[in-house]
Amino acid sequence: MLPSKPVRPLYISQITPQPVESQGAPAEAMAGKVGPDFVTVGRCKGRGGVEGVESVERAPRSMALLGSVHTRLSQRARARTLFRISAPVFVCLLVFTRLEWSWGRRAHEMINAHAVENLPEPLRSYFRERAGYLVEHSSDPDQLVADDPSERPHHFTDADADDTYPFPRLEQRFVRERRAPTAAERRNGDVIWQIETYTLRLSRDFKIKRWGVANQDAVFVAHYAADLTQPLHTVINYDGQLTHQAGIHARFETELVNALGDELKLAPHPASDVSELRSRIFQELVASYCARLAVFDADRRAVAGRSYLDPGFFPAFEKFAAPVADERMSAAVSFVSSLWYTAWVRAGRPPLPPPSKEEK
Repeated sequence: MLPSKPVRPLYISQITPQPVESQGAPAEAMAGKVGPDFVTVGRCKGRGGVEGVESVERAPRSMALLGSVHTRLSQRARARTLFRISAPVFVCLLVFTRLEWSWGRRAHEMINAHAVENLPEPLRSYFRERAGYLVEHSSDPDQLVADDPSERPHHFTDADADDTYPFPRLEQRFVRERRAPTAAERRNGDVIWQIETYTLRLSRDFKIKRWGVANQDAVFVAHYAADLTQPLHTVINYDGQLTHQAGIHARFETELVNALGDELKLAPHPASDVSELRSRIFQELVASYCARLAVFDADRRAVAGRSYLDPGFFPAFEKFAAPVADERMSAAVSFVSSLWYTAWVRAGRPPLPPPSKEEK
């Protein structure tokens, strides 16, 4: 979690959500309803509106990383207890500040670990030897904010801050004209530019065989790319403050992932070479933006008829939001591994250093 940043007043009345009128309400307040075993995934249309909703069946669960049933149940219990204890304090903090997050620490660790295994050879073996570093340092970019406030906007891009879906102005400037971010675009978050910057740096590291620096740049590529796959990193309503859903950011990216842990079933597409880097980054931005509807809808359905402090809220939220976390984290794994692979390909596929003696 990153330190707070005051940017704009919030509109929070109380913890329990209030009814939102359909006319003129944000798109998140108008998500469709489906049966109890499904969550809605909006197909974006027009001014952030919804063309329709799709029902995504909750995927069967299996262990993705090491862990026992007892461990997973303990993690869930701790996450739910922490949520009940911290929620009042958390909401009070939101009244005065904007909190910026990336995926929680565990999510970043899982994404990096899976991304290593999602690579083709010989890059997989190269990154496997460095997996310990990539996982341990996966949240390093978050730590920079304490010393350097200018780091904060590097973790998000509020696509709807100065444009409307499908964001033609942003696409024109970022993809077609290949411009640097303006001052306003930096304030709205420049993670899409940071992803390109660090992918090209990593490629340069590979080309000139700067292996130590490559480890660090690979971490930053992965962190920023993973941040973009988090739907709430793409919208002004980043914490549900405009739809009476304060605290949804941490509920989704930290509490939910920590509770599910090894039950998350990640199914990424294989890593691939990205020929049009900015176009691919923009596609991921739009995909994350569209997925926001499912996150807000899961939260709204889980809290219906209860408060966020109700013991029944989190199990319901877990049920509705787990498929979204699965899909977005799988997208993150594919995105991260593809960027690592692209950096190596752009460097000319240079020979990689042999495994260390310890590895042999």
